[in-house]
Amino acid sequence: MALLDMCRRMSFYIEAAHVNYHKRSTAERDEKIVRDYCDKYNIVFHKLDYKDNSRGNFQAKARKARYAFFHEVCSRNKLDFVLVAHQKDDLLETYLMQKEKKLGVDYYGLKQINEIYGAKVIRPLLDLDKNDLLVYCKENAVPYGIDESNLQDDYTRNCIRHHQLEQMTAEQKRRICEEIDNLNQDNETLFKQAYNELYDSRLSVEEFVSCKGLKLFLSRCFPHHSESFLDEMIRQLSVCERCIYQGEGFYIVKEYDYIDIFPERKEYEFVIRDLHDIKDIRNEYCCLDFKGRSTEGVTVAESDFPLILRSAKADDQIRMHYGHKKLNRFFIDRKIAYKDRLIWPVLLNSQGEVILVPLLGCSCDHYSDNHNIFVIKL
Repeated sequence: MALLDMCRRMSFYIEAAHVNYHKRSTAERDEKIVRDYCDKYNIVFHKLDYKDNSRGNFQAKARKARYAFFHEVCSRNKLDFVLVAHQKDDLLETYLMQKEKKLGVDYYGLKQINEIYGAKVIRPLLDLDKNDLLVYCKENAVPYGIDESNLQDDYTRNCIRHHQLEQMTAEQKRRICEEIDNLNQDNETLFKQAYNELYDSRLSVEEFVSCKGLKLFLSRCFPHHSESFLDEMIRQLSVCERCIYQGEGFYIVKEYDYIDIFPERKEYEFVIRDLHDIKDIRNEYCCLDFKGRSTEGVTVAESDFPLILRSAKADDQIRMHYGHKKLNRFFIDRKIAYKDRLIWPVLLNSQGEVILVPLLGCSCDHYSDNHNIFVIKL
């Protein structure tokens, strides 16, 4: 409520997004406080009613639903970002909880700007503590409600708040903030070194496990996972013959005695209606041309159009003289890396049949010595 009032007084264009979890008796009161304030000052009000009685970590599920809702509100209403009112005490609680839970941490405390489930999030109040905001609300007659569930020790964060943070002096808090800043600076330097060594690379197991910033790099690829999870991932990648991990924007794959770390591959599809379209078909992975190597060529007739050039799929197969062969068998036989399989181009005719897998094979009924289309893998 303090943040909402500050933004209004500074004449920012704002809309309010409120989530009602219906988990406590005062939930309706809190919604009414926000709604009445927005009605009074003509601020657009958005609400999500969230109920989930299933088993599992309610806080984690609620967080995901909350930020997905914020992202949807921003997208639908063409808003630039989400402002949230986390303050200095929240930052300190998060840091102390990270230490207690021994999470794999890529950033200590709370980032001032980051992205959560697609929403760009800004926290402008991290230099103020909770008492500063309470004083602000009282001095400016800003209504607010106290979440009584925060007064209990039911959650780890609450225990840290009541038994550690509330016992600290201002000087102790200042020193912890300084400690957080120093740790994050050290982390950033180490991450950049690890990123340069690991990103989009193929490494031996020895090179992988000896990277000094490995665990920090993995914690950024796989946020909100425990240190034990990261340790087990490193062990699996070291000893297993083949395994695949998909993180946020990354794949990490162990195969053929090497470990590949690479960004997510984007699926693609082009429609070629006639030969005039050939020169216009190109992306970062492949292109079409009228010349190329014999293993990149295929002979097509008018009846084959429209053609489709797209990334390979798991169930693709191609007709050979002895019957159909699955593309996966081609990939395995030739020891094609998983990162290449995800974006390997295939050409289909108007019947939806794969007629060419460049560098690997051509369908038996489209083979000749006089190719007129070539798929060039870049």
